[in-house]
Amino acid sequence: MIEEINPHHFYNQYEPRTPRATDRILTFQNDQAAMIRRPAGLDFPQFAELPFSAAAAQSLVYLFRIDEEAYFLNEAALELPSLEWIPAARFRELKPNSLAMAGITALQLQRWRKSRRFCGVCGYALCDSQRERARVCPHCGHVEYPQISPCVITAVIDRSQNRLLVVQGHSTGRRMALVAGYVEIGETLEQAVVREVAEEVGLRVKNLRYYGSQPWAFSSTQMMAFTAELDGSPQLTLQAEEIAAARWMKPEEILENPDPLSLGHQMIETFRQGRL
Repeated sequence: MIEEINPHHFYNQYEPRTPRATDRILTFQNDQAAMIRRPAGLDFPQFAELPFSAAAAQSLVYLFRIDEEAYFLNEAALELPSLEWIPAARFRELKPNSLAMAGITALQLQRWRKSRRFCGVCGYALCDSQRERARVCPHCGHVEYPQISPCVITAVIDRSQNRLLVVQGHSTGRRMALVAGYVEIGETLEQAVVREVAEEVGLRVKNLRYYGSQPWAFSSTQMMAFTAELDGSPQLTLQAEEIAAARWMKPEEILENPDPLSLGHQMIETFRQGRL
């Protein structure tokens, strides 16, 4: 999956620091990122490769480290004739995984900062905290942390027929997916699973088991995955505004996915292999 970057290590602790020559700089514009094309493929440019003045360098925002290489966000207008503007949706194609992980995590933080310019309590302009990754109101003291929304994703299995339920959302095209949705106020993760499955495909489920979790920065969500067994009729009733299509699939009907980047696709591949 995208966050699996061994043998590298991701360090998300806040560190007040200035960029070094080899540190990476990410610049976004309309959900596109400025990248450099090297012989091995697309890459994020190093600080030394960009025309930063001393003042502009001081305005760079520290994001995180991968090993000893730091990543910074550039929020200033900058002429970048040697770089290419790449849609952020292509980050999931980048190799190695550490490059994809850096891109989508930086995008999540950039979107958060862009949406947290003013205090939601008193309306004053927010500024950066000097001790943690947060936006702080200098007037009333309100603090805003990066947005992370809890979301459940469920592999619904019909054990009697050895079938997995796969769905297609209106925004995912023909790509196979699993039932998923945001956790609502006042409910447990397990209650969210039962509700989302009932709402989206009209099924009842039982025997829920926790599978794993994954940060999914594209939508600022923390995905928490479960398996669940069909309880009762397999007849599907789709929530038209959410689900474009759904079907039950046996393992032999599912195409192999040797490099699943998302938790949902890993679960589909695990079911195909008979291990779910």
